[in-house]
Amino acid sequence: MGIISNSLSDEEIDILKEVGNICVGNSTGILSQLLGGMVEVNLPSLEMITVEDLSDYLQEKGKTVYGVNAGISSNVEGSIFLLFPEKDSLKIIEKFLSHLDTAGINTIQFGISIIKEVGGIAIFSYVNTLSSLMKKLALTSVPNFLSGTTDELLSMILRDYENWGKVCVIHTSFKELSLGVEGDFYLILNKNSTEIIVKEMRSL
Repeated sequence: MGIISNSLSDEEIDILKEVGNICVGNSTGILSQLLGGMVEVNLPSLEMITVEDLSDYLQEKGKTVYGVNAGISSNVEGSIFLLFPEKDSLKIIEKFLSHLDTAGINTIQFGISIIKEVGGIAIFSYVNTLSSLMKKLALTSVPNFLSGTTDELLSMILRDYENWGKVCVIHTSFKELSLGVEGDFYLILNKNSTEIIVKEMRSL
């Protein structure tokens, strides 16, 4: 796409991608246990973008998704998203509802709770892995349930970071095979946080 910033060297990009790959590997391992099937993970991509770049960055603008977002604080600052296409979110909800007597259950609220719980567990695993790799504490906020189009949701969060200039976005997609559920992780970090991660990984 041509948006990668020259301020990151090839080595730094490789380090950050590898960190994203390890974090997603652990998170999708958790998702595999929750959903009951193997998970295939694509290699992560990395971009340095501004809010204005977002429309060029996203390949599937306007796609309705459900998911979870949490802020990251302490030694690194940023935000993390786990997003599922609408039809795949419904597959996850149906899997959990199939084991329950739904009489008297508000299925909409229950469905939101399922996505929030599943997403929250996966996000916690991702950030906990990041913290372990850096050997520095990284904290997440309480996960928020999200629904809307991919570009709307990411733009909404990125507006909070406009004063950072460009942000680093590490994007990794995956597919759970038993249900055919696809999903995307987006890790968004400021430049200072990428420097901290690279420094700590180099010291290992």
